[in-house]
Amino acid sequence: MSVQTYTVQPGDTLSKIAEKVYGDGNRWQLIYEANRNVIGDNPEQIQVEMVLIIPGQSDNGGGGANIWQLQDSWIGNQFINGNEKGDKWSFFDQDDPTHGYVKYGKWGELINIVDGNKIKIDVESEGYNPEEKRQRKAVRIYTDKKYNGGLFIIDLDHIPEGMAVWPAIWLVGTGATWPEKGEIDIIEGVNSTPSANNNNQSTLHTRNGCVQNIPNILNPDCNANNAFTGCGIMGPENSFGHGFNENGGGAYACEWVYDQTIKIWFWQRANIPANVLGDSPDPNTWGNPYVSFNPCPGYFKDMEMVINTTLCGDWAGNVFPGGLEKCGGYLWDTKNNPKLRDAFFLIQSIRIFT
Repeated sequence: MSVQTYTVQPGDTLSKIAEKVYGDGNRWQLIYEANRNVIGDNPEQIQVEMVLIIPGQSDNGGGGANIWQLQDSWIGNQFINGNEKGDKWSFFDQDDPTHGYVKYGKWGELINIVDGNKIKIDVESEGYNPEEKRQRKAVRIYTDKKYNGGLFIIDLDHIPEGMAVWPAIWLVGTGATWPEKGEIDIIEGVNSTPSANNNNQSTLHTRNGCVQNIPNILNPDCNANNAFTGCGIMGPENSFGHGFNENGGGAYACEWVYDQTIKIWFWQRANIPANVLGDSPDPNTWGNPYVSFNPCPGYFKDMEMVINTTLCGDWAGNVFPGGLEKCGGYLWDTKNNPKLRDAFFLIQSIRIFT
């Protein structure tokens, strides 16, 4: 990716500069993100003689401006042992905040490297014995690193499916009472079977004041039900659970430009654009995302990425046929142990560009 500079002239705005260098004034955000440390928090306060970095035209054939550079990458055992820089994921070992019937911890038997270098994350199935008077074991891991924007690309072959099963890959603000620093659910859904619930749901959860009046929004208020409901969009057909798995998996990309838009794309395995999984992913070449949330400045910051599967809980349990009590009975019955064999993630890689 080539890089050039531009010296601000009298009368310039970022939109005018973008029009000059890209032929498209709407790409001013790319210039701003590349120069935030120089310009400051207000993109309108550029100054004459200020020297700005202009992200070059991408060389992947798309012809669009691309500012994303690889920051973190995890494949296989790098999730647990750390990537090239030593950054890794930690195990959550507290009670499930969503009241799922699981026992989170560092369960070596539930997290393994398979098929060469893919990470498989299970829930306890055949080995579960209710006579031990405990919940089923499950895994929730989170990045030690915190992010303030980025391009998050998730390549996976399998998403947990089955009744009572609630998997998610998401971003959540840290260091404050939830949802003060926001939550971005990239992949989430419940109770996926061959005949139901095979569409992903991507949702924002925020404190009061972030409203999304956009097409197909399930609820425009991201603080709906004290943020537990949030504002969500349903993803494409077979973007989740059983349908996703039957099609051989696929890839998700979430582009979060700090204090600006949050966009999410999904592709089935056969339709992933070449540059999505390369070293120079270029969202300008991907077409329209299935959701483009409007900016809510100040609502999302200091976010860690989380991968987890819970069972029953506030969502999967409440919509389980018969409700929470029936869901709990389903998990307690060892005859249903084999039905949880498919409640696993199989992840090829997660890469984060900033």
